[in-house]
Amino acid sequence: MNEKIKVVLADDHRSYVEGLTALFRDDDRVNFCGFVHLPADVPAAVEKWLPDVVLMDYSFGENEPDGIEVSEQLLQRFPRLKIIMLTSYDDIPLVETALGKGLCGYLLKTRSRLELKVAIEAAAAGFEIVEQGVMKKIFDKGFREGRKTKDVDAGAAHPLTTRELEIALLIADGLSTRAIADRLFISTNTVDTHRKNIFSKVGVHKETELVNWLRQRGLV
Repeated sequence: MNEKIKVVLADDHRSYVEGLTALFRDDDRVNFCGFVHLPADVPAAVEKWLPDVVLMDYSFGENEPDGIEVSEQLLQRFPRLKIIMLTSYDDIPLVETALGKGLCGYLLKTRSRLELKVAIEAAAAGFEIVEQGVMKKIFDKGFREGRKTKDVDAGAAHPLTTRELEIALLIADGLSTRAIADRLFISTNTVDTHRKNIFSKVGVHKETELVNWLRQRGLV
C-alpha cells in the first residue's frame, strides 16, 4: 500500500474546513495534515507539511488575494506541488485562468467525499481534474483546442471518466457490484456497464489486473 497522500486545505470558511477534515479523519489514503484560513498563511503551511496536494478556495474575503494569485506564488516556489481549486464558482473564465496558471484541477464544493478522494488521488498521480459539468462548458466553448491535456474527464492521457475511476477504485477495494451500487445510489446494471467499460478501456480481463493497473499509476 502506498503512503498516504498529504493534503493541505486552504479555505476561510471554518465550518467547511472542520466538516471536510472530519470526513477524511480515518481515510486509508488521504491525510489532511494541515489547514489554513488566510492566504498569507498558506506558504508557511506548505513549507511545514510538504503536502502532495493543496485544496485551494478561490475567495478569501474582501482585501485578500484570491486563490489563483496565491497558487501562482506557491507554484513559483514549489513547482511540483499539485493544487486543486475547490470552490463554489463555476465561471468559465475563472477555470481557464486557474488552469492556465498551472493548477492541476478545478472542482466544486458540492462534490461528495468519494468524488473528492478520487480527485485527490488522481491529482497526486499526475492527472488533471476538472469538474465534469464545467469541462463540458469549456469544450462547448471550444476552449483548449489543440492544447495537450491529460484531463481525467476529457479522457486524453487517462482513459477513464471520473465516475469510472471512482468505480474502479471501489472494485480495487474489494466491493461487490451490489455494494458499489448501494454506495453510489445507482443500479447494479449501471455498475456492470461501467465495469465492462473500465475493463475494455484499460485492457484488462479481471479485477487483479485492474488493481495492478491502478497501482502502476499510484492510484491505490
